[in-house]
Amino acid sequence: MSPEQLLEFTWGMANSKKPFLWIIRPDLVIGGSVIFSSEFVYETEDRGLIASWCPQEQVLNHPSIGGVLTHCGWNSTIESVCAGVPVLCWPFFADQLTNCRYTCNEWGIGVEIDTNVKREVEKLVNELMVGLS
Repeated sequence: MSPEQLLEFTWGMANSKKPFLWIIRPDLVIGGSVIFSSEFVYETEDRGLIASWCPQEQVLNHPSIGGVLTHCGWNSTIESVCAGVPVLCWPFFADQLTNCRYTCNEWGIGVEIDTNVKREVEKLVNELMVGLS
């Protein structure tokens, strides 16, 4: 993830006004580290939790989970399908592209985020949480 993409995701999550659990690896940002602005932290402190790891299958099966953002690797796709959780797909390569196509177009349980991540995170998070049409 580029620093610009991280910025788009942070403000998309903040502007969505939805509660969230964000699992983000420390090495995720290309050429840097994950640093959140004090404005983002302030804006989301009452509804956001950020961690570097979680037991994904347990989290996905929790009744409060309304959706998941994933690259659509096979394991994450299967875990999301089995948990009945709608998916915000952000594929990069290999099987992720095929899994995303099936998740969004064939099974109707996901929406795809554009690779550029320009100003669409807020809209897609809200769409995912309200329900896919």
